[in-house]
Amino acid sequence: MKLIIRAPNWVGDGVMALPAVDNARDITGADYIAVMARGATAPLYSNHPDVDRVIVIDDKSSGLFGARRAARLIKYDRYDIGVILPPSFSSALIFKLGGVAARAGYTGDRRSLLLTRAVKPPKEKMHRVRLYLYLFEKLTDQKLDFRAPRLYLSHEDITNGEKILSEHSLSYDDKYIAISPRAVAESRRWGVDNYGRLAARITSEMNCKVVLIGSRADFEAGREVEVAGGVNTVNLCGKTPLMTAAAILSFARLFVGNDSGLAHLAGAVDCPLVVLSGPDDPEETSPMCEKKKVIIRDIDCISCVKNVCSKSGIDFMRCMKLITVDEVFDAAKEIAKT
Repeated sequence: MKLIIRAPNWVGDGVMALPAVDNARDITGADYIAVMARGATAPLYSNHPDVDRVIVIDDKSSGLFGARRAARLIKYDRYDIGVILPPSFSSALIFKLGGVAARAGYTGDRRSLLLTRAVKPPKEKMHRVRLYLYLFEKLTDQKLDFRAPRLYLSHEDITNGEKILSEHSLSYDDKYIAISPRAVAESRRWGVDNYGRLAARITSEMNCKVVLIGSRADFEAGREVEVAGGVNTVNLCGKTPLMTAAAILSFARLFVGNDSGLAHLAGAVDCPLVVLSGPDDPEETSPMCEKKKVIIRDIDCISCVKNVCSKSGIDFMRCMKLITVDEVFDAAKEIAKT
């Protein structure tokens, strides 16, 4: 029996889907498992021992044209079952056009007619790791253990991370803390000034180096933090492919940043976390790992899940402004690997 799983589109969600992939073979009895994912998240599944094939679709393709283009990648593969983790109409349309015999996913976005097994989302709030597992449970009438995501790193991933660090006079043996200096969503940004002051305190008071991790879009923010942090702060934003970043995070003493794809990536390789939480909802999306400190303010608008703050005046982005450098630094000292 051939099973295909449509993975979520964002890195954080892709990491949170890993426990569902871990259980897929045992719970469905599949002989062959493929994962279809966008280019940004596909590497998450490349080393998974139960995944026989990773099908990469264009990050920029969308709508009917994008669905048709993605469907052509699987049209002649004769998949028996398709499990669709994203909630979008287009993700279900891909499997319908691609000839997947049985198609299962959550209802919503007017896509029920594209599914042969439409599952109503649970009424109660649950963590997204649990939400993805719940879909498989409803399909098979079996109960699954709630487990934290685990990312599989290859020897090549480790070697690539080591190479990039060596280019900046660092190694895995160095004591370093990873910081993500900029969030994609405006409402989650703590500010480069705060991260710069944090980096300076870490390097001077914790006898640690700071490695800045992020995308190309984060490079300028990283450069400002690098200058503020001093000689022992290194800006790797835009220089680390996803799995290389994961390898570097796996040897870090700590990760500091928002509830983000990188935070989930760090948690999945057993890196301790200090998470600055504001508009995100920790009950649904907080990264999972054994050692974690979530810094969050108990204010009336907390966990609004908005990418742009709707407040004005002194209330604008108050959830992030109320987080101080002192308390983040204290949390870093408490949580970091020795």
